[in-house]
Amino acid sequence: MKLLLALAGCCLFLNSCSSLPRPGAELKGSSPAEARAVLQRSAAAHGDPWKNYRKVEVSYDGEWSTLATKIQPIITNPEFRKSSDETYQPRSGRVLQLHRGPSGMKEVTRMRPTQTQVEFNEVISDDPEVKAAAALVADAYTVFLFGSSWLLANGEDFSLLPDAAFEGEVCQLVVGRVEPGFGNSKEDFFVAWLSKESGLLKRFQFSLNGMESTQGADVDVVFSEFRTATDGSVWPRHFVEWIQRPILTKAHDWRMTALKLDRRVVFSKPR
Repeated sequence: MKLLLALAGCCLFLNSCSSLPRPGAELKGSSPAEARAVLQRSAAAHGDPWKNYRKVEVSYDGEWSTLATKIQPIITNPEFRKSSDETYQPRSGRVLQLHRGPSGMKEVTRMRPTQTQVEFNEVISDDPEVKAAAALVADAYTVFLFGSSWLLANGEDFSLLPDAAFEGEVCQLVVGRVEPGFGNSKEDFFVAWLSKESGLLKRFQFSLNGMESTQGADVDVVFSEFRTATDGSVWPRHFVEWIQRPILTKAHDWRMTALKLDRRVVFSKPR
């Protein structure tokens, strides 16, 4: 946490304060039943993937910002996390991530909420901080992929904030809590921005309580370039992550390069 705050202090003159609501226990909305209905509509708009698939295989490729790698080198891990091939099994909760970068391969096996194994170039790591970071990333990326469907199945204490405009459309903001939280966190909080017109998840804010070095921080991910599969399910292909607090800065920009649903190819990596 000291490193995070020190870097934040050095960069304040470069970054304005976040204008987004801060996910947390003190952020409370209204109309819990309506909030759940809004989340249910969004899950259905995406095809309710957390409920309807046994296996989802996805590939990503992206770039980290220099500042993000300095603030959180263990989480960003840019020497190993440039591209990835990932497998998600919703029924068992198992996640397998094969990351690749200049220094080789990083393999993460995650069974939420307590089991995490990390290997660097086939050598198992016993570093608690490395495992905590990998657990946090695996859980967060599960939400990024399955969105409202995952939140509906795993979240609680839903409520509504007032509607807000985002990228030219009106969004309904659902506030909620996840217990256990992401990674080793006891609990985390989120704000899901759901298009009032389409129901699609356009933005996801969440707290980062899974590591000592991230406690008190929050980030958001913006989703775009949606792709509709032949079965009608809808998936974002472009993801942009911003650190909101303690500083406001872009962290990560990545794209989905391949997607397979229960062995059915939606699209594959270009050759």
